[in-house]
Amino acid sequence: MTRIALFAAAAVAFAAPAAAHDLWLSPGPGSVMVQYGHPHEPEMPVASKLTSLIAYQPARTVGLTATTGTEPVPVLRAALDGDALVAAAYDNGYWVRLTDGSYRNASKRMVPEGEKSQWSVKYAKAAIGPTAPWDRVVGQPLEIVPLEAPASAKGSIRVRVLFDGRPLSGADVVATDGATFKSEADQARAATDAAGEATVPLRVAGPQVLRVSHRITPSQTPTLADADTYSATFAFTVADPKTN
Repeated sequence: MTRIALFAAAAVAFAAPAAAHDLWLSPGPGSVMVQYGHPHEPEMPVASKLTSLIAYQPARTVGLTATTGTEPVPVLRAALDGDALVAAAYDNGYWVRLTDGSYRNASKRMVPEGEKSQWSVKYAKAAIGPTAPWDRVVGQPLEIVPLEAPASAKGSIRVRVLFDGRPLSGADVVATDGATFKSEADQARAATDAAGEATVPLRVAGPQVLRVSHRITPSQTPTLADADTYSATFAFTVADPKTN
C-alpha cells in the first residue's frame, strides 16, 4: 500500500471498540480464512475494507479474492493452493469517541463534537505449510517478522517488529491461540528491544497468533483524526508439544 511518511511519535493509547479489534488469518482446507474481532468473540470482517490479500509462495506471488464463508464462525474465505505466507491489509476507517462514551465510525470533520478520533488500519500475516517463506518481509507498515522457523519453535519464538521498514523498540508483542480469551495477566508477552526484537513465550502447542500495535500522533490526516493506530498479527502452528 502506498503511504505518506509519518512525522510523529507514539502517545497514550486511545482504542475504540472496533479499533481495538484484530485481524488475523487461519488456514482451512484448501483455503485461508480472514478473521476479525477478538479471538473469543469473532465478528464478520467487512469485505470492502479488506484492501489486499496476497499469497507469497516459494515460486510465485498470487493475489487472492475472499468471499463470505459458510462456517459457523464469521469469516471471509479465499481459495489457496499450496504452502504460502499470506498477507492481508484492512482499512478499518475513522472512529470518533463521543462525550457519552460511545463511538461512531466517522471522521472528526463529520463529528466535530467528538472527544477523540483516530484512523485504524490492520495488517495480518500467516505462515501456512512447511515450505511457506515465513521470514519474508512483505513491506507492511507494521509487520512482525519471525527470526526462526515458526513451526519448530519450542517454548518461545524470536521475532522482529518493523514500522515503516525500521525496527520498532518498546512494542509489546502478545501471544494467543487465536481462539481463547485470556486476561491481561494471563497473556504471554514480551517487549521489543532497541533492535525491534523480542523473544515471545508460547504457552501451548497448536495454533499461535502474535499481535502488536502502534499509535502515531498527530494523524497523517489531521483534519480527519487526532491519531493513526496500527495493529499487526502473525499466525502459525506449532506441532511440538514441548512448550512452556
